[in-house]
Amino acid sequence: MESTRPTHVQVANHFYHDAIDLHARYIVCEASESPEFYSSKSRRMKCFIDLRMAMESALKSVVTYYCHSDKQGEKLVKKVENYRHHIEKLIGKALEHLPEEDRDRTDTLCKQLHNLPVGLRYRLDVMDFKRNNEKLYGDTVGSDDWMKSTSETIKSIADFIGKELNKESRVLSSGELKEEYFATKYDKYSK
Repeated sequence: MESTRPTHVQVANHFYHDAIDLHARYIVCEASESPEFYSSKSRRMKCFIDLRMAMESALKSVVTYYCHSDKQGEKLVKKVENYRHHIEKLIGKALEHLPEEDRDRTDTLCKQLHNLPVGLRYRLDVMDFKRNNEKLYGDTVGSDDWMKSTSETIKSIADFIGKELNKESRVLSSGELKEEYFATKYDKYSK
């Protein structure tokens, strides 16, 4: 039997919460003297990865909500998983759904993020990347202004999709609750 859960709203909501959680962790880590890191560059890159993953999650939420409302269950989950960490694919789908005032800065930011791979979470990769891409590093991850602007852009997108998802919130009737409980759910980790 084909799965009917999760719905596009449920999946979008999961990615929305991932975005706000990762963004919150960035803010706490960036503003704190702890946890201790081996070096300030290592700290900066870990903070950057939280921002990159927060942007990816926010965009996945937008894309799932607006572009995949016709899918559900396993088909939906697999469709969204196929985006992997490809920011350029996500922004291509999400941009037209974002508020007008966020489009240019989000598009520019995503073009930069495309050149800053998620693999930069490892110190070995960071050192090699920085040595071979000093200007890009200095203009992006190495810049306090860029990190702040990235954080603000993520917050704006998360606030936007959070408000859109909030419109879907309602009290379910007992019949709807029963239907939800017995709906066929896709569980990718069940064997």
